[in-house]
Amino acid sequence: MTENYSQNNYGVVRLTIFDEQRDPIEIDLRSFGKSVITFGRDPNNDIRLNSGYVSRRHGQIRLENGSCIVEDLGSSNGLIFNGKRITSKVLSSGDNVRIDRLDGATSGGVLMVLTSEEGVSWREIELAGQSEIVIGRDSSCDVVLDHVSISRNHAKVVLLNGEWHIVDNGSTNGVVVNRRKISGSAKLKEKDLILITNSKLIFANGKLAYCCFKKGISVEARHIVKRVDKGQKTICDDVTLNIEPCELVAIVGGSGAGKSTLMNCISGYSQPTVGAVTVNNVDLYENFAALKNIIGYVPQQDIVFDNLTVVDMLKYAARLRLPDDFTQPERVAVVHSVIASVELTEHKDKLIKNLSGGQKKRASIAVELLSDPNLFFLDEPASGLDPGTERNLMKTLKTMTRDGKTVIFVTHSTLNLHLCDKIVFMGAGGHLCFCGSYQEALRFFEVDDIVDVYNLITERPQVYKDKFIRKNRRGGELNTGSYTSEGMPKQTNKHSRLRQLLVLCKRNLHLMINDKVRLIMLLVQAPLLAFLISLVADDKQFEQYEITKSLLFAVSCSAFWIGMLNSIQEICKERNILKREYMTGLRLNGYVISKLIVMAMICAVQAFLLTSVFVLTVGQPEEGIVMPAYWELLLTTFLTMLAASATGIFVSSLFKNADRAMTVAPILLMPQLLFSGLIFKLEGASELISWIAACRFSMEAYGTTANLNNLQNSLQEQGFLIEREAETYYTFTSEHFAFALLMLATFVVVFSVAATIVLRNIKKEGN
Repeated sequence: MTENYSQNNYGVVRLTIFDEQRDPIEIDLRSFGKSVITFGRDPNNDIRLNSGYVSRRHGQIRLENGSCIVEDLGSSNGLIFNGKRITSKVLSSGDNVRIDRLDGATSGGVLMVLTSEEGVSWREIELAGQSEIVIGRDSSCDVVLDHVSISRNHAKVVLLNGEWHIVDNGSTNGVVVNRRKISGSAKLKEKDLILITNSKLIFANGKLAYCCFKKGISVEARHIVKRVDKGQKTICDDVTLNIEPCELVAIVGGSGAGKSTLMNCISGYSQPTVGAVTVNNVDLYENFAALKNIIGYVPQQDIVFDNLTVVDMLKYAARLRLPDDFTQPERVAVVHSVIASVELTEHKDKLIKNLSGGQKKRASIAVELLSDPNLFFLDEPASGLDPGTERNLMKTLKTMTRDGKTVIFVTHSTLNLHLCDKIVFMGAGGHLCFCGSYQEALRFFEVDDIVDVYNLITERPQVYKDKFIRKNRRGGELNTGSYTSEGMPKQTNKHSRLRQLLVLCKRNLHLMINDKVRLIMLLVQAPLLAFLISLVADDKQFEQYEITKSLLFAVSCSAFWIGMLNSIQEICKERNILKREYMTGLRLNGYVISKLIVMAMICAVQAFLLTSVFVLTVGQPEEGIVMPAYWELLLTTFLTMLAASATGIFVSSLFKNADRAMTVAPILLMPQLLFSGLIFKLEGASELISWIAACRFSMEAYGTTANLNNLQNSLQEQGFLIEREAETYYTFTSEHFAFALLMLATFVVVFSVAATIVLRNIKKEGN
């Protein structure tokens, strides 16, 4: 094998070795001038190790076809990778292998870390004589880790009672020690491995070694299975694959072949039924909260708001995604850098709805690039694009890999697959039929045109799955270990709640103002409805019982209808954006509250217009019960609209499609008509149902203000001595008026909470 070695096949291939409690040593594997480098305790090995856990001839490293492969040579203690004993493993930059006890690292063990990035090396800081080491993005820190996902003062290593501990300084993205995210602080042991987003630190021999890996990262999926319909249907069937750093990888297959399902599982966007995924050797599902900011995901639908400019969209996204301690100039610099990287500088001030399809897709990519992810996923990025635009987009993705990112995308198109480093072919039923280069695919499927592969993997998926497994077994690369995912951990979010809420409110208001046509329609309908109501008045209002009650009922229903139309499409129309932002740390309760706050602003204006035009054209009671009648009517109208808006937000949270949500609007209005107490007398079952009708309590408040019980009906006006029984719904007391308003406010709270609960399932959509 030695004669096949050529340094020209390799870039940087360095091994940093922590052997017992000795100072770490860094070895350039290319310096041996051969493709097989042995390591062990015997002096005759190329790399001599001293640890008692190391056998005399322990293992070897093979440099083969641009890959670095570590192999065990039948040693006593073996090789430990990611907490499991292995016999062979292709290593990526940042990967580490232990020679130690299987149940945990010891001071006498060995830790070997591979680095294959140009310009990236391990540094050390001495802990002796110090009591605290600060780690973060700021240049004043003792350990500077330069990445946008790292907080300014992210963590610190402190000496407590003679022992070193690592403490999370309330960072946005947290700290992981030995593949487990810490809460607060954790005691450090010899050769503990610390992960802070894309950076690794090792505590060894009284020193802290650290390295910031800026290049693409590896993905390893093992036995991924995804079942749906209560486990009755398998849509991804036992998929095992490796993706190397800085590769452009396409996942290809027919409809229903499990392409998006596989990508969602290996990106953390969806949890597999069975299987394990590691990102640079860190378990993705256990540490998703810590890794999510170095993973970018662009779904098939664009994740940008049409009514914002490119630069405004990215500024809001930056405030939501970047650590809270970023200054305004820092955020602006990141935004403009990202815009330039996707070649949208000349379009940055255009509304997104005025961009072409390809430009919109690049704007979506720009949103994900804000956090400078090392790993990038795209679902059908070329969907709906013409061939020329598709090729330009593919070139953009290829450029991203040259800049150090690993890019994985799903596609139906075969036009530009030759640009990919790897193609993953998924066959019918979710079977993995092949994973390799474009030319390897042609040879494997024995075809001249890659398009012909579609028919083969659709008609005979099991045949090619078995053939691919046999091929891998002959190569000795297939890992047959068994993994089971225990479930996604609870996501943690350390963005300021108030800050996030303010950003969301400002963005919602900006969207509302920019959509001028919709805003005008929302504002015009209130005075228009009030004017229409005035046309049926007969000069007996607020004197005669029937006409007064009917007019107030019309105002109540109008207020409910206006409020509901404000919001019934509000969430479903931006559901794809919400899901992605939720996966990156958006708080759902803050999202719903921000919607409600902006709805309250528009409702206040609408209530003023509706009430004012009504009072000017119809009139008002001479006096209210606790304040002037106008203010009581205005307050009741506002709360009715807000209760309806909260109802609309809840309904909007139930649907993925805005048109379907609108079909529910008439159904929601019917209970308000039937159970408000005007058309039918409320008793028995109708009395119980009326408690869920906002217009009932709206009418109670209006009726109390107008003192309906004190008004004469039409027969009494004609001289008939008929006693009309007073209705308890319109008791003229301040307590009753307050009760009605309190019930309307309760509708706001209940439906807002209900919407938040429903939206918690959003991460499961599309799984």
